[in-house]
Amino acid sequence: MSTETTNKSSGWREDPVYLHCRREAILILALWSVCLLYTCTYCYLNGYSSHETNAKATGPSLGELVGPLPSWDRDPESLQTPLGLGIPDWIFYGVVLPWLVCLVFSLWYGLFFFAEDDLSDAEEALEE
Repeated sequence: MSTETTNKSSGWREDPVYLHCRREAILILALWSVCLLYTCTYCYLNGYSSHETNAKATGPSLGELVGPLPSWDRDPESLQTPLGLGIPDWIFYGVVLPWLVCLVFSLWYGLFFFAEDDLSDAEEALEE
C-alpha cells in the first residue's frame, strides 16, 4: 500500500511530506494570527493613549465607533506592575504573556506533536 494520497479525479499523488508541511504551516499561521490579533487589540485598548477624538485625527475615534470607553483611557500613573517586574501591566499581558504561550506551544509541538518524515525515498529518486 502506498503512503501517498491520490486525487481520484486527476490521478495526482500528493507527497505525504508536503501534506505534513502544509498541515504544520496552517497550524502555526493560525496560532500566529490569533496571537497577533490578541496582542494588537489588547495593547490598543489598554495602552497609554486616550480613545477619544484627537484634533489631528483624520477618521472617527474608537469611542465614536463603539461608545464611550472611560475605563480604557489610561495615564501612566494608573499603570500597575504585575509580578514586580517593573514593566506596565498592558505590556506584560499584551506582549509577554502571548510570547510565553507561544513558547510553551512551540516546545510542546516540537517535542510531542511534530512527526519526522522519512526522506529516504526522495533521496533515492534524486540519485537515479
